[in-house]
Amino acid sequence: MKKSALLASIFTASMALSSVTLAVEPSKYASEPPAKSERLTPQNLYITAADTYKWMQEDKSVVLVDVRTPAEWQFVGYSPMAQIMIPSVFFKFDGVDEKKPRYRSMVNNNFVSEFEEKLFDLGADKNTPFILMCRSGATRAQPAAKMLDQYGYKNVYIMTDGFEGGKVSEGDKKGWRMKAGWKVDNPPSSWTYDLPKEKAYLEK
Repeated sequence: MKKSALLASIFTASMALSSVTLAVEPSKYASEPPAKSERLTPQNLYITAADTYKWMQEDKSVVLVDVRTPAEWQFVGYSPMAQIMIPSVFFKFDGVDEKKPRYRSMVNNNFVSEFEEKLFDLGADKNTPFILMCRSGATRAQPAAKMLDQYGYKNVYIMTDGFEGGKVSEGDKKGWRMKAGWKVDNPPSSWTYDLPKEKAYLEK
C-alpha cells in the first residue's frame, strides 16, 4: 500500500509539473502590453514594428508571421522579411459584420496546421521567437496567438502597430493609417507590392 501511495504521489507531482507553463524571458525590444483588453494575448508578449525590424537585424532566428489576407499582401504591400504568410482570418463576401463596417470574418481553423508545415523548412520550433503581424495589431493577430498558445507556442509576440499602423487623429491626413506601423517606421526597402510566387498563400 505504501509503495502504491508513493508511486501515486510521484505520478501526481510529475503531472502537475508538466502542466506548468515556463515563463519566456522577454526580448530587450519587448514593449508594454496594450491598454485595451481585447488586444492582450495568453503569451503577454508585445513589440512594435520598428523594434521588430531592429531585433530581426540582430537575431536571425526571429520569425515574422504575416497573418493578413492575400488581398492585403497584393494591394497594400507585404514585407519580404516575413518568413511565414498565413491568414488568421478570412473575410467572407456573403455578408457584412454586424459590429464593424466591413465584410464578415471567419477564423482560419487550419492556421496552426498550416503554420507548423512551414517550421521544418525554417529550422524553427516551439522555442523560436515568433512575431505576428496583422494590419494594426488589433483583432487578427490575437486569434492566431491564442490558437498557437493552445499548442504550446509561448514565445509569440504581437506587433502592436501592425503593417499599416493606427489612424491619424487630426490634420489633413485624419483617418489615414499613417500612425506608426511597418510601412511608416521601417525603411522603404523593407516592404514591397511585388509578391513572389513562392510566398503566395494558395487556398486549399
